[in-house]
Amino acid sequence: MGRRRKRVYGMLIALLALTMIALALLPGVIAWGKPAPSVSAAPDTKNDSPAAPPSAPQNASGEKNASLKIATFNIQVFGESKRSKPDVMDVLAKTARNFDIMAVQELRDDTETTLPAYLDAINSLPGPDYAAVSSPRLGRTSSKENYAFIYNTGSVVLVPGSNFTFADPPEGSAADLFQREPFIARFRPLSDHASAFDFALITIHTDPDTTPQELIDLPLALSAARSRYGYETDFILLGDMNADCSYLTPSESATLALRNSSFLWAVPDDADTMVKSTDCAYDRIILFGSAQEHYGGAWGVYRFDDAFGLNQSVSEGVSDHYPVWVIMNPEK
Repeated sequence: MGRRRKRVYGMLIALLALTMIALALLPGVIAWGKPAPSVSAAPDTKNDSPAAPPSAPQNASGEKNASLKIATFNIQVFGESKRSKPDVMDVLAKTARNFDIMAVQELRDDTETTLPAYLDAINSLPGPDYAAVSSPRLGRTSSKENYAFIYNTGSVVLVPGSNFTFADPPEGSAADLFQREPFIARFRPLSDHASAFDFALITIHTDPDTTPQELIDLPLALSAARSRYGYETDFILLGDMNADCSYLTPSESATLALRNSSFLWAVPDDADTMVKSTDCAYDRIILFGSAQEHYGGAWGVYRFDDAFGLNQSVSEGVSDHYPVWVIMNPEK
């Protein structure tokens, strides 16, 4: 090969090298080989951490990673007759969506189809889906009831396998303590602070004829929950406790172990939780253990009559009780 041809080849090779260097320096140019990944590329599949949820958890008010609003509601004789009334079901469905968890008493339906119908009504409204867990039918008479916890799946999760009904009579006793044994379950917030605040709910509907005795024995259900859940320290007792007026007098209330300094009665004695003219605080929420540290200090009676502009007659068709609620702060 002559010198002229060698010089030409050398110049071509040098030109090609300079071209490749220039291309590499241009911003945004894809490198040789497979295309560069886009900004929204999937995370490294070798990462063992779980994938992020599609959206941030929302509480009942639509706020993200916020406090939890926990309620209890005796929906008076809630069965096939009441659920057949669209106006009543509309109020009940809208009411449930105000809370992240709502303990329900007086589900009376031997077909046990009222709770699924109620959930359908709740989930027909805009917002996160709600789910429920319920007890067996309970009671010494033919008029039996289910308890239920109805909860916002966008803000809390039921701890799998945690729900149980208090064994009555308790081991080692022949005494039947409760007309309707307390129903218990654990929940965990879907928030950045879930590990700091999982909690147990214990709900009860006392028998008006034996309210003082049932409230004396209610700490046994708390003890059963503490034993079952091991290291759990956050407990909330809630329900229609009939804890006022003629069913529980001030002198009877003062003798209860539930009144010692280990318990915080968030719904006070002067509250009125009844729809009718009776001025009584039958429905209560009591905090035990480190649940008190997460208490937001806010409680209330949810007056669905005022919320939806109902007259007295229509309101009494919904229930003779109002829901009562507390705010719990997982971040505390």
